[in-house]
Amino acid sequence: MCSWWGKYVFGFYVVMLFVSGIVVIGVALVASGLNPGRRVVNGLIGTAFLGYGIYLAVFFHSGEYRIFLWVFILPISLLADAVRTAETPAPQQPAARRPGIPRRRPAPAPAPRRSAATRERMAAAKSAQLEALRTKHAAKSDEFDDRGPL
Repeated sequence: MCSWWGKYVFGFYVVMLFVSGIVVIGVALVASGLNPGRRVVNGLIGTAFLGYGIYLAVFFHSGEYRIFLWVFILPISLLADAVRTAETPAPQQPAARRPGIPRRRPAPAPAPRRSAATRERMAAAKSAQLEALRTKHAAKSDEFDDRGPL
């Protein structure tokens, strides 16, 4: 009973090594949002999975072999990571200026229209402010005048 069970487990494991290796290598090649160092590491891990699967399928005839649980876990986690990084949109870059095409500037806002009465009120307010400043300045200059009466 153990020999046929062992053959199926061995075959399933070899197939999973192939699938995992191909998936991890595919993620390393396609996921452009990943850091280049992570892409290289993912490619190396995928190559190791694929190489171990080829070794077990072609060169391994009898003896003991190791079953690594990462073969089942790693492709799913790498796919989830690639999907998560692909879902976050890249920040928008301003469009590059083409040479020879002048940049259009927005038209300035029109000046508000004022009536003659409004202009007179504004001028009177400015005059009152200036007169208050002159009075204040004259009072301070008289206060600090040390020359005495002439």
